[in-house]
Amino acid sequence: MALVDNGNGVHRKDEAFRDIERMIVNGTLEPGSWVSETDLIEVSGHTRAPVRSAIQRLADDGLLTIAPRRGAQVVPIDHTEQFRALELRRAVETLVARSAAKRATASQREKFAQIAKGFKEVSLSGDQASMTELDSKSFALLTVASDNKYAARALTSVKGLSRRFWVLHQERHGDMKRMAAAHSAIAKAVADGNEGEAEEAVSALIDYVEEFTLEVVGFSAARSRIG
Repeated sequence: MALVDNGNGVHRKDEAFRDIERMIVNGTLEPGSWVSETDLIEVSGHTRAPVRSAIQRLADDGLLTIAPRRGAQVVPIDHTEQFRALELRRAVETLVARSAAKRATASQREKFAQIAKGFKEVSLSGDQASMTELDSKSFALLTVASDNKYAARALTSVKGLSRRFWVLHQERHGDMKRMAAAHSAIAKAVADGNEGEAEEAVSALIDYVEEFTLEVVGFSAARSRIG
């Protein structure tokens, strides 16, 4: 959810978070690399207070690990953790999507309908930058519309890692059209207020992301689950 500047720098903190998160997700800040607060101030162009706030939020979201007196490490890519994150996403994202389909306001449903159209356009253009921005926008709206802060918190803890994994590997292993179509189906189901279709759409999305992840790590795409 976009934050409004309330005179206490909330808007600037939110911008710093989004900018640094984007650099982690797209690989500008490489997995496993170490960064200091000063490094992030320089690369992001934000001042100390917003960057310090962003570092803590990114640590809470699982994208940074803070080490006292050393700085922060961009969390390395761990294939096992990616699958564990998908286990959580399958359960919690289903709850969030069903809840959003049930509780979204009329205004939110209109936005979801536009997002669904946007994902269809991305499936044709193949523009990864647009895909990433639209995914971020859709996720933010989904967590707000679900009106369940506990589920939203759990899902946020792994969403950034999943998004980064996709961005870093999609060019070689990904099917942009299939990924965009899966996200479009979720947004449309929420826009229509159809809880059952929202659940089915999330299941289809996670099925594909599991298949994609297996291909990245060198397993047969025919395997759609791991024990």
